[in-house]
Amino acid sequence: MVDMILVVGEIVSRIRTFLSHGIFAVVAVYAVVTLAFVVIALTPDPGEAALTHSLVRQGRGDQLEAKLRAYRAARNLDVPVTTRYARWLVDITVLDWGRSFATGRSVLSMVREGLAYTLSYVVPGVVVGTAGGIWAGLSTARDSASNAGRGLSVLSYAAFGVPSFWLAAVFFVTVAPKLSWFPDRLPTTGPFSPEVLLFLAPAAVIVAVNVFAGQLRYARTKGSEYFQSDFVRQHRAVGVSRRKVMWYVLRVAAVPLLAVSLADLIAILVVNVFVVEYVFNVPGVGFLTYQAVLDRDMPVVLGMTMVVALAGIGANFLQEVANTLLDPRIGDDGGAP
Repeated sequence: MVDMILVVGEIVSRIRTFLSHGIFAVVAVYAVVTLAFVVIALTPDPGEAALTHSLVRQGRGDQLEAKLRAYRAARNLDVPVTTRYARWLVDITVLDWGRSFATGRSVLSMVREGLAYTLSYVVPGVVVGTAGGIWAGLSTARDSASNAGRGLSVLSYAAFGVPSFWLAAVFFVTVAPKLSWFPDRLPTTGPFSPEVLLFLAPAAVIVAVNVFAGQLRYARTKGSEYFQSDFVRQHRAVGVSRRKVMWYVLRVAAVPLLAVSLADLIAILVVNVFVVEYVFNVPGVGFLTYQAVLDRDMPVVLGMTMVVALAGIGANFLQEVANTLLDPRIGDDGGAP
């Protein structure tokens, strides 16, 4: 009976922890997109200045007032900011993200299409970079004095220091022209078609290189701590294989690795997505956001900001869940009780 009560109490504690993290994540998402709304809404619209300049140069200054009224009405700028914010808050909650001012398309459809293109190269890049970086980091921590360990360390610093746009530019200038089978532009066959995946393979490699470098640094640092610990010495003393020792170290280091590397991983991905999609001219989340900022297309900017906020805050929420599952000692406050 006592054991059952303890089990039920443990389950209730876990559920309470997950709910508290979930509520915090939802509030954080709304806070981020609200900040984006305030920045855009309270910044003077350069489109009005451009329209005024164009009409004056054409000698149509008498139409200026009417044109400005129509411009503001089309973008809901003639409505008070508080009213716009209240409407927008309701709309995003019911998944009505509006339509693009520039194209007239549904923002949700643009988000789905852009996200598909972004995920088609980000997911394989992150998987390969993370797995390779953690393996290489633990290997260099285990054999730091070996030539292979030194070589991997030098490789990580070089990969982390080389800008993504430079790698993309070098590929297009020096490598792509020599590959007769490589498409010279993004095919129109869909984000997950073989032709598009082939075109985006270099983008996935660029993402993987940057993720690999970051994960290697963290895994090497944490691995160095654990490979010097008593439990590793004991396992080695009884003849446990090096592969099994590395697996034990990975299990112990999983929680701190998640804690220190996730924020850096999100930052790397956000920067790479904008750079890679601009250079490769890929209509993903980064490129669409960049174009929407230039067009001052508020519904699209807010929609893409929502995606980035959901990705970052959602990843942190999953990290908290993973931490709790990997280390039962973590309590409601995120630390050991």
